Amino acid sequence: MQRMKTAAILLTLLIFATNLPAFQATQVAELKNISFEKIEDQIVVKIEYPPTIPYDSFSLMNPNRLVLDFMGIRAVSSMPMIGINEIGIVSIRSALNRPGVARVVFNFADESPQYRIEESESGLTLTFWKGAEVAEQKEPEQITPEPVKPPVEEKEEIDEPVKEEIERARATTEGPTKKMMAFGFSAGFLTLQDDAFRDVYGEGGTFFRGEYSFYLPIKIESFDVWTGVTFFQKDGQTTLTEEELKLEITTFSLAIRYLKQFSRFTPFVGAGIDYIVYKETYPEDFIVASVGGSDLGFHVQAGVYFDALPSLSIKVHIKYNWAETMEDLVTVNLGGVEYGIGLVFRFNL
Repeated sequence: MQRMKTAAILLTLLIFATNLPAFQATQVAELKNISFEKIEDQIVVKIEYPPTIPYDSFSLMNPNRLVLDFMGIRAVSSMPMIGINEIGIVSIRSALNRPGVARVVFNFADESPQYRIEESESGLTLTFWKGAEVAEQKEPEQITPEPVKPPVEEKEEIDEPVKEEIERARATTEGPTKKMMAFGFSAGFLTLQDDAFRDVYGEGGTFFRGEYSFYLPIKIESFDVWTGVTFFQKDGQTTLTEEELKLEITTFSLAIRYLKQFSRFTPFVGAGIDYIVYKETYPEDFIVASVGGSDLGFHVQAGVYFDALPSLSIKVHIKYNWAETMEDLVTVNLGGVEYGIGLVFRFNL
């Protein structure tokens, strides 16, 4: 009897040890990443997840969508929304649909493009193309799509932002899907805050700026990092002797901003820090030597982007700067208020 008990215990341990890797893989199964690239007239999407995980695919209508459900997924670390806006694909959504099931949804603007699904060691590869003409240009093994399941008439609640995104894509050629990066140039008027500066240089003058921004790769996709380099120069005259002076201020800015897209308008607010380099140049025979230096400051900003074209926006903004420094034991206010307008090119890599 004792030998039988010992054998049973050993058999149980052996079965548990044999299935332990599979058990652990199930516990940590994760949909890791979704990426895409455009190759000629096709869109190739790669979904990374454990290849042993089973999946199901089906189509939905009104609006047209392709849905992939992955069974046994415990976590989703890919971006919840990826904008594409090519060959009729508006965007890709991914999330845990219910415990243990991850859902990936391809939103289409109008008619669903043709596609095929291929399995690989790292997950799935989906290739999309538009129309039969595209398929005829490819090699036979590349153009034969899997049999597409007939569309399922299923009512699925679609988030309002997704509905708006699809409607906007239908209204324009490329659609206003959110671009993840942007760079641009702007100009405007900077009002000076320091009374001594205002006496010599007037209320203010024109500034010029180059800027770059990118959305943060986090679940909440409405925050971005904004950087800018601003140059301001103004000539003035001393109040008594009317001698020529020149003020130059270069500002390097870094900020976190919150943006919200409404159709073709994207308002924003943000706050950040400034590194300010200043120089005031006097005549060579002036009684005081030219001065200059640098200091840190802070700012808040607000404005709006207006999409003139799918990838080109007009930006209007206001930026309030706080900055003070000491010069010969005198406090100098380097802050001011900017009112600017510019052109910004917004894009996805």
